[in-house]
Amino acid sequence: MNSKLIQKITASLSIALLLLLGAGMDSVQAQQDTRYSQYMFNGLVLNPAYGGSVEGTSLSAFYRNQWLNIDGAPQTYSFSGHSRLGDKIGVGGYVQHDEIGVTKTTSAYLTYAYRFPFANANISIGVNGGVDFYASNLTDVQALPGSPGGLDPVFQEDVSRLMPNFGVGIYYHSDYFYLGASTPRLLTNKFDTPTKLARQYRHYLGTVGIVLPVTKQVKINPSMLFKTVPAEAPYQFDFNLNLIFMDMVWIGSSYRTGKEFGPESVDFIAGFMLRNGLRVGYAYDLTLTELEQFTTGSHEFTIGWDLRKNNDMIITPRYF
Repeated sequence: MNSKLIQKITASLSIALLLLLGAGMDSVQAQQDTRYSQYMFNGLVLNPAYGGSVEGTSLSAFYRNQWLNIDGAPQTYSFSGHSRLGDKIGVGGYVQHDEIGVTKTTSAYLTYAYRFPFANANISIGVNGGVDFYASNLTDVQALPGSPGGLDPVFQEDVSRLMPNFGVGIYYHSDYFYLGASTPRLLTNKFDTPTKLARQYRHYLGTVGIVLPVTKQVKINPSMLFKTVPAEAPYQFDFNLNLIFMDMVWIGSSYRTGKEFGPESVDFIAGFMLRNGLRVGYAYDLTLTELEQFTTGSHEFTIGWDLRKNNDMIITPRYF
């Protein structure tokens, strides 16, 4: 396959991806809310009830570069932080910037959670509120020679919109187990694109995970993330299994399902966490769909820091 043909295929994929996003097709709606392979360390973005689930203050930053070598493929940056106020209240917020093709979305949300003891653990109920700034520079799209894209009215006008939204969640957790459910955005705002079809879709998320000791030095940490957009996109599961060594190093893998429960990717995860609360992680996603012909996979990096009062060392490590 020569380089010119590869370039044409890449350009076609980029434009097709944009068209699907604007039209709200199923294959892209599942991706409308950003995916994270290391979701177990990005709980606040997924569920507002996660705020205050760890002692002190917790900070996390993520960078995700999806579908390498495909022009216009998604890139995501996020930063979140939350803290516990007293024994019952957790407050926090996050900022997320997502790019796909000529479309950029920047989100800023504040979160509030109320927690109370329940069945030898804690249960939290949380809400978030904020805005999504959506901007699509459709006039920057360059159609391939001989294609009708340049005459399409969809690409004759740039689109931008500021959209308020809010979400809710519930989160049950102990030091070694968690179970959560959330809807991060409840409002289905329209993007006001020329097609008049694109809108934000309500995503429903569920998470569960547990830490089980194998030996004094080794633990296993199975977990799962469930995502759905009812009547608009297929169910999607992330099944993950991490091995934790000496409460410091974790190595694991995930399997992500796609349409009709077929394979979408297999992910490899590694990282470490220190007693001072510093945490660094990396994930590589190997694509298992038709896109594997054009991409070598996806990279995801995270760094976090859990700050305890008076610089106390962490006695119980954070597993999620």
